[in-house]
Amino acid sequence: MLKRISLGGWKESSIYKTSPVGPQDQGPFLNQVVTFWYGKGPEKLLNYLKGAELFLGRHPRGHWEKREIDMDLIYYGESICSGKQGGPTVPHPLATGRGFVMVPLAELDPDWVDPLLGKKAKKILEELKLSGADVDFKRVEVDDE
Repeated sequence: MLKRISLGGWKESSIYKTSPVGPQDQGPFLNQVVTFWYGKGPEKLLNYLKGAELFLGRHPRGHWEKREIDMDLIYYGESICSGKQGGPTVPHPLATGRGFVMVPLAELDPDWVDPLLGKKAKKILEELKLSGADVDFKRVEVDDE
């Protein structure tokens, strides 16, 4: 679905199996980062992501609860948006503290620079490792599915 709206530049990371965020009585999560060019703005992209989640069968259950799929808008190029007036907050305010975001992002583009911190993805990941954050995730191979 995302490839359909991509204007090019498509890249996707490996898929990583991680522990759930929130209640631990859920199965493992599968996480991946994709990057692509999109020209209609972060608001329209976020609306598309939320619509895609519904189309793919996501049921509203409340924050941190089990979910069939979860698509987040983490970055929109170098844009910084405050989330005011109902728009998205980008960069995602928790992105740089989450290994399940930074591991696949650093895999895709280790030299990509976070627009708020001015640090490369590989540096942010290195700092996460030093802080003791869980970043030792298993890559999911096609045969594992």
